[in-house]
Amino acid sequence: MNLLKENSGAAALWILIGFVLAIIVSFVTAVQVKSTSTVQFCNSCHEMNPFYDTWVTGPHGLDKKGAIRARCVDCHLPHDSLMNYLTTKTKAGIHDAKAHWMGKKTEWLKQWKERGPYVHEAYESGCLECHKELVAPGIPAKAVSAHKAYLAGQTERNCIDCHHMVGHGDLVQRFRDLGYSE
Repeated sequence: MNLLKENSGAAALWILIGFVLAIIVSFVTAVQVKSTSTVQFCNSCHEMNPFYDTWVTGPHGLDKKGAIRARCVDCHLPHDSLMNYLTTKTKAGIHDAKAHWMGKKTEWLKQWKERGPYVHEAYESGCLECHKELVAPGIPAKAVSAHKAYLAGQTERNCIDCHHMVGHGDLVQRFRDLGYSE
């Protein structure tokens, strides 16, 4: 019994140290997640310049008054759960950093061509995070019909299939203008 009393102070101290360390790690992680979620951070690598340039003038970019301004993480990370968001963010960050530091060149036009016309690295949950009301007053009847079919799961189409210019305008043309090969 005396052994438990003698070690209880040490155990309490270790629990306190563990708790303080957990708080510090959580705080640092939260700060890093926030600081790496800005458009400026995403565009800090030169490879992202075409994406940034087309986003600025796109419907959700800086130049559009009155439109929802989306950050890169709003579209290019899943919003279905915090764990999936953080896991995908970590994997994408490691992949992008490794590609940048190793000087890996991505054949963007070839990738677009092989994946199909509007299959981009965007998540439906990102669209739906902001666009909760898909059958809003004032939209054309054709859009109401398409959105109702989408909501009912009666179509294979996704948001990007119909709204492919929403994030970056004509990104493919931008790559061509920059001299990227197909």
